Amino acid sequence: MTGRPSIILFNPSTWRGVGDATAPWGLIALAGLLPEVDFHLVDQRFSPNWETEVARLLKGGNCILAAATGMTGVQLRGVLSFFSLVKLQRPDLPTMMGGIHASLLPLQTVAHPNIDYVMVGEGEEVLRSFVDDLLAGRNPQAVASTRTEGVIGAAYQGAVIGAGCTTFRHATIDDLDRLPRPPHHRFAMEPYIGRTSYGRTLSVLTSRGCPHGCAFCLYSNPQFSSRWRGQSAESAVAWMSELAATYAIDHFHVQDDNFFVRGARVQSIVEGLAARGPSFTWTVGGAHVLHLRKLPVSFFKLMRRAGCVRLLIGAESGSREILERIGKRQDPTDIIEVNERLLEAQIRPIYSFISGIPGETDADLKATVALMEKLRKPGSKVDVGTIKPLVFYPGTDLYQWALDNGFVAPQDVAGWTHVTWDRYLELPYPWLSQERRRFLIKLYYTSLLWSPDYHWVNSPLFTGAARALMPITRYRMRNLDFRGSLMPDLLRLLQHLALS
Repeated sequence: MTGRPSIILFNPSTWRGVGDATAPWGLIALAGLLPEVDFHLVDQRFSPNWETEVARLLKGGNCILAAATGMTGVQLRGVLSFFSLVKLQRPDLPTMMGGIHASLLPLQTVAHPNIDYVMVGEGEEVLRSFVDDLLAGRNPQAVASTRTEGVIGAAYQGAVIGAGCTTFRHATIDDLDRLPRPPHHRFAMEPYIGRTSYGRTLSVLTSRGCPHGCAFCLYSNPQFSSRWRGQSAESAVAWMSELAATYAIDHFHVQDDNFFVRGARVQSIVEGLAARGPSFTWTVGGAHVLHLRKLPVSFFKLMRRAGCVRLLIGAESGSREILERIGKRQDPTDIIEVNERLLEAQIRPIYSFISGIPGETDADLKATVALMEKLRKPGSKVDVGTIKPLVFYPGTDLYQWALDNGFVAPQDVAGWTHVTWDRYLELPYPWLSQERRRFLIKLYYTSLLWSPDYHWVNSPLFTGAARALMPITRYRMRNLDFRGSLMPDLLRLLQHLALS
């Protein structure tokens, strides 16, 4: 090999038309402990000719690894296409998959013929050790038999597995401050800067994980549960300030799964941002009512002065029975109370709700609709969101319930590419009749019409139509009466065309 070694990182696309520009910080962070290696990030979302780009990168003799991440569902299609192209052109080149899906189903994932290794869990330190073996000319697969059964490389201790492995462990980094900041300067960041109503917008992460175990969420899995870790407040403020100065950022979308876990840390971040002056605004994309209800309105007002303009809150249901069933430790009255404080502080609350929970009745759904109505305030900009049917993803408590009640899981990675919301009617959920599924789909699209200013839809035509239809939509939602409703079917068709 002449010149610096290189690694290709592949970030797969979600649905076409979604407009997702989230920065792939998980991939970017991998380069932080490997300054001697060149990284080439191929993002399928922004590379219409990504196959040509990958083929060009593979022609050089310096590439030592091709790696990809991916979530369950449509992203796996891009991942498998990427690995197929790599193996077609460079059969000898090691391939590795990481990310949520591979970490939850590592043994099934590594059984795919085009995937040589799976990285289980958080990869910065693991990849550093793995690359050391590659650069030293040691084949990790070959040395596996000399180490603990199922473990490749003593340094990885099961966090990287290959074909034939039977055991694994989930790698976790306890102290995020011991890692270097993701080396954004080594990557082209402009594609990840969105143009929103707040100006130049960039996503950012200041913590990982969530200590709660909601039954529909991956954090109900023992591998992930109770593993929340955050950057120090000083590091988080410095990180956002650095990005804002480097890329002229007007607004940050803080995409932490649960930003408010440690109250003292949150207070220090807010005070730090307030002290530096409001040169940018920010949104929190992960908030649990359990933490928010402990905060007084005075603190939310301080957050607003520090630039916070929106909070995305998982309300999930207005039914106490359903909230208890899914392990969501909150009460509808808590949500209403938090909503009042946020509005007084002039922070816009945005909510999300789900349907299709085992044992759910129409009475539970009417309780959710009633809660959504209570959250709306005349003249306010509360976004009550939608009521979206649940997809049972691997690794969650409800996924185990689904297996126990007749769900037949895909037997390979390719099979999981079809487990998507867009195919809800075809998913093998024997406990849900086709009639019930159609009802839940109509409920979802009607709830979308009930939110003319829904933050994920940027269309004046949609907003105008939704406002004009508000009286009939309100009636349908209150009574769960979707007979003769054509707009939900039209919206579903338009969304299918946009996403396919």
